[in-house]
Amino acid sequence: MPRHDWRRTLVRYATAVASAGVALVYFLIGVGVITVVNGPSADAPPMLLFGGLAGGAFALGAILLLTFDRRILWVLGAVLQIFVIWAYFGVAPSRDPHFEPWGIGLKVAQAILLLALVYLAAGSARRTADPRVIRRIER
Repeated sequence: MPRHDWRRTLVRYATAVASAGVALVYFLIGVGVITVVNGPSADAPPMLLFGGLAGGAFALGAILLLTFDRRILWVLGAVLQIFVIWAYFGVAPSRDPHFEPWGIGLKVAQAILLLALVYLAAGSARRTADPRVIRRIER
């Protein structure tokens, strides 16, 4: 029987809470409580759509973190974090202001989420088994 790794569980739950926090900020951006750009841009999606989609994605990530312990989900989550961070800095020059405190703060939180997802993905391959099971397999 595998031993319980409390550190991985703690990281999973802390990452789920952080993901839920990021989702909340995106939802607040979507409903206009937090303003991230000055005035509408012709090529920018409506903030309600943007905030709803981004918030929903991070809320789904939080639910998946709490529900499943699967490497493929953590790898996919890490790749999506890289894409979101890259996209922010890629579109920033076309916005006014280019960077804002909420956006930079979210990217810091998302970088931490990325590190946690990499930790979870790397650690899922190193599950420790009960030594009695290993001895039976080696016989």
